[in-house]
Parts: sequence; C-alpha cells; structure tokens
Amino acid sequence: MLMKKKIFGLLAILLVLVPIHVNAADGISYTVFGSEDQAMTKTTLNGAITCPKSADRKTATCYIGVKVNSGTVKSFKVEGTLKNLKYDSYEDLNGWTMKSPTISGKNITYEFSSRTGVTGGNKVVVVGVTYLVENPAEECSLEIKTSTPTNPDTPQGCRVENNKYYCENGVECSKAEYDEKCVPNNPQTGSFVPYVIVLGGLGVAGALYFTTRKKAKIYHV
Repeated sequence: MLMKKKIFGLLAILLVLVPIHVNAADGISYTVFGSEDQAMTKTTLNGAITCPKSADRKTATCYIGVKVNSGTVKSFKVEGTLKNLKYDSYEDLNGWTMKSPTISGKNITYEFSSRTGVTGGNKVVVVGVTYLVENPAEECSLEIKTSTPTNPDTPQGCRVENNKYYCENGVECSKAEYDEKCVPNNPQTGSFVPYVIVLGGLGVAGALYFTTRKKAKIYHV
C-alpha cells in the first residue's frame, strides 16, 4: 500500500510538470502603410501619406493598410501624427474593425483587429479615415510613426520593416537582438522536453507498479 501511494504521488508530480501552453506563437513580420485611396494606387511605408481633400476642401480622407511578410496578423496598433487635420470619422474595410482612436493633440493612436487576419505574402487596406481640414490652402497628411503588434506573445514595439529590425519600444536593433528579445522561445515546435519526462516517468511508474503487484502475488502464494 505504501509503495502504491509513492507511485501515485510520483505520477501527480509528473503531471504538474506538463506545461499549460505547449505551442509558442509563430514569428510575425509585417509593415503598416498609408494609402491615398482604397485601391492602394499610391502608398507609403515611411513618413507621411497625403490625405486628398474633398471637392469642397472641408474634409480629407486617407487609408491605412497592412502588408504581411510572414505569419498571420490579426491585430495591430498604429501611432501617427496629423498635419492640418482633425479626426472626424472612419469606415472599417475588408473584415477589419477599428476601435475609436485615442487622440492627444496632433498625435493619434489607432487599434485594429480581424477574426481571420492577413497571412504572409498579402496586403490589405483595413480602414478609411476621414478628417476635417483645418486650413484648405495647406496640404493634409497622416504620418505613421510606429506600428506595434497587439499579440501578447510578442513584446510591444517589435517589428521588421524595410529589412530593418526594431526591438521593444520601437528602437532599431540588430537581428541577433531582435531574435533574443522579440522572437518567442521554441517557435512552432512548442515544448517537447516535458513530454519526454512525463512519458518516461509514466513508464518507470508503470514498471514499478507491475513489479510490486507481482511481488505481492508471490508473497500471498
């Protein structure tokens, strides 16, 4: 009886060692772009994108999209600066949803999400944003400053853009630093060692159990 308790105790300890999350998130690489129109005929990855004015020059509209290099992007956040514009309204596009933006002076933060997301090798416009024009005689633009993933497995600020690597808080870094700070451990493969330990432990425990059972039968004979 004492031996059985020890075996069951060992099994309980081994089961606790099984990780709850065994698969780490795949690596995600993407860039956010601005576009003058929904057809993406004129886009920019860096700096400011012009927001064309309406015929009466009272409003201006431009678009934000995402180009995915690898993985699947289902949510991301964009920080930008407005020039000669004041936020007015927006239109969700292509199955994406935008939260009401956070505004502080000329700085604006957008956050987007999608159930299906965008996979590597594809790009899509996710929103059209309309602004009020402050001075009809001046150019209107949105400058995208940073874009950060909202996936909890990836540190905020980590991204690969135009073959450059950015670590936490959007600071440019080397590929080695990016892999160390931003890429989840054991991508795609998950945690393998704990299962080996558990299976090995179960095998040992099973062997001990059957051995003690055999000895018990011999003793009673």
